[in-house]
Amino acid sequence: MTTNFVKLALESKGSIANLTINANKTNGLSLTNPSIFYDGINLMCNIRCVEYALYHSENEQKFQNQWGVLAYLHPEDDIHLRTRNAFTDNLENDVFDFIDTTHLDREPLWDFIGLEDARIVVWDGRTYLCGVRRDTTTNGVGRMELSEIYDGREINRFRIEPPNGYTYCEKNWMPIIDMPFHFVKWSNPTEVVKVNIIKGTSETIVLKNQPVLKDIRRDLRGGSQVVSFKDYYIALTHEVDLWNNEKGNKDGQYYHRFIVWDKDWNVIKTSDEFKFFGANIEFCCGMAIKNDEILITFGFQDTTSFLLTVPCDFVEQYIGLTAKQRVENNGEIIITNTLNNFAYEPKCGTNNFALGCLFYNQNHFSSALSFFLRSAEYSTNEDLIYESLILVSKCLANLGRRKESEKTALLNAISFAPKRYEAYFYLSQYYEQKKDYFNSYTMAKISQSNYSQTAFKMLPNIEAYKVDFQVGFSSWWVGKFKDCRNIMFKLAEEYEDGKYDLIYKQQIQSNITRLGSGDEFVLYDKTELKNYKYSFEGLDKIDKNYSQCFQDMFILTLLNGKKRGTYLEIGSADPFKGNNTYLLEKEYGWLGKGIEILANEVSNYNNHRQNKSILANALEIDYDKLLGEMSQEYKTNNIFDYLQIDCEPPIISLEILKKIPLNKYAFRIITFEHDYYADLEKKVRKESREYLEKMGYMLVVGNVSMNENCPYEDWWINPNLINNTHYKKLLNSHSKVVNIKSHFIK
Repeated sequence: MTTNFVKLALESKGSIANLTINANKTNGLSLTNPSIFYDGINLMCNIRCVEYALYHSENEQKFQNQWGVLAYLHPEDDIHLRTRNAFTDNLENDVFDFIDTTHLDREPLWDFIGLEDARIVVWDGRTYLCGVRRDTTTNGVGRMELSEIYDGREINRFRIEPPNGYTYCEKNWMPIIDMPFHFVKWSNPTEVVKVNIIKGTSETIVLKNQPVLKDIRRDLRGGSQVVSFKDYYIALTHEVDLWNNEKGNKDGQYYHRFIVWDKDWNVIKTSDEFKFFGANIEFCCGMAIKNDEILITFGFQDTTSFLLTVPCDFVEQYIGLTAKQRVENNGEIIITNTLNNFAYEPKCGTNNFALGCLFYNQNHFSSALSFFLRSAEYSTNEDLIYESLILVSKCLANLGRRKESEKTALLNAISFAPKRYEAYFYLSQYYEQKKDYFNSYTMAKISQSNYSQTAFKMLPNIEAYKVDFQVGFSSWWVGKFKDCRNIMFKLAEEYEDGKYDLIYKQQIQSNITRLGSGDEFVLYDKTELKNYKYSFEGLDKIDKNYSQCFQDMFILTLLNGKKRGTYLEIGSADPFKGNNTYLLEKEYGWLGKGIEILANEVSNYNNHRQNKSILANALEIDYDKLLGEMSQEYKTNNIFDYLQIDCEPPIISLEILKKIPLNKYAFRIITFEHDYYADLEKKVRKESREYLEKMGYMLVVGNVSMNENCPYEDWWINPNLINNTHYKKLLNSHSKVVNIKSHFIK
């Protein structure tokens, strides 16, 4: 038996090419069992696209799927076997489009949907795909169908009944190219049938025993079209060995063979059985002759399609029709590329890995999966095996809806190298996506304890901070809130420009902003009246405040309990909780407007507050126009009492600040949220301070915090508009964090 027919072909001036479709059209799904037809001018080609990814563990079968060595990985929420066919009428243009079948499609009655393993023929000037369809009955009875194709659409569909009564499934009939509507239904004995497409019937016109084939132990099943070659007919058939292993799991091997008939349908020659690349599952359903070359199309592991071009004289010699000649190039492949390297040594782990990488980078994830799995099975390099197993999981993740198999691939990697950390890390992310946070946290902790820096060929580096982040993120969901905060703050402290990937930087900043200090709001109530450090008019009448951190009390302190003040509140949020203006409006009659980007917050605000909030993106507001209208309405002469800027992330607040024409409109007090504790680049606080000082404002209380660790806001005044001297007592060292409650309460 020839275990690598492609290598022989390449050594005899043949060539091998990958047949593929743009991954944007296929979503990375399997492309297999292509067919080809030469009409004398152009090469037509059809490729079958299926929704499953074949998982076949070969060689020593060390890395099996949970469903066995051979598994069809359908989407877990849809076990139907769905087939679409992509067709081109000129392969040189390399533009495939899926055939539009909607005109003739009916509601499927069986789980296998679509025309499978279609061969191309042109009979009587019409182009057909000949394949099996099994979705028209409730029990999956399969029949050959002729699907007529015109201008990318299926315009007719002819179902063919077999000639000899009921059978369950008819498939792989081989259309005879130069005998319209004739098929070789079976090779041994050879049965040729003639089809009546109008009646949907067929009749046997030739039935011959073949003495030449008497020693072949397997059934010779259909494969390619039957093509005229000199004075003969020639086709490629396939044979199958199927069995169940000790565990009861299905396994199989496919083989191919050239069959040559004379014009009276006597088999005169057959080649030895062979494999194209030596894989367990390979299947040919396309062959054409163009000039002095034979073109053969075949599927590999039900995931990848190839076109093999070989000289006719090589095939004649291989079959034994002519005497073998010496190979001129002495077995050397002249052209070296990834595919040729694989063809020359298809059981080399490195070659499989390289081809897997090629397909992975093209987003052909089903194809890549096959080669990464082969890399793991055939390689002796432990690093390559480990990375290949993780990449199998990544392929499944990219295909989507195959979560259990994605997990199994990672478990294979862990069982292979339990002291490495990478698979635990990815498994933690896997569990995170499923919201299984206890498993996510456990895997992250194991990854952290096993951590050591490595360099992968394909996978991105997993720096220590990524593992730490995974531990920190998952720890929150298992109730370890303090651990989560400590890790996130530590990651923020260790940040350096360019140290973290952008997505991690954003996630760390987002999590710190969301987590905050973990403390409750710092509130004032009447019981603390005697301990309040700074008196102002009406203080004794305040039962409680509403701000997150004494902002409303700060305003009233500096303005001595001013009534009917004015404000602009950017980031108005909730009408009461943590709101800086509700006390001013409720108890002191202040007027003002809020701005908020979230519609639900604006609706809630406007339903409960006398002063209203505007639904808008604060970055898109014309502040000159807005403040001008407010000044005219409130008769403020362009001077307002209070400006709040509190948006997320803090860089947005900085952009908003710079949009406000402070050279035209003045504010007595400004509170600006810079979230310094969550700003990894430490940029917003610095730039906002420089800008406000330049505009003539004075920083009174800097680094406002609810505790000793999380400075998030600065409080400013316009010294030309503040008469109250309390601000001098409130001044703090702007480099230190201010625990705001102790700043106001004795």
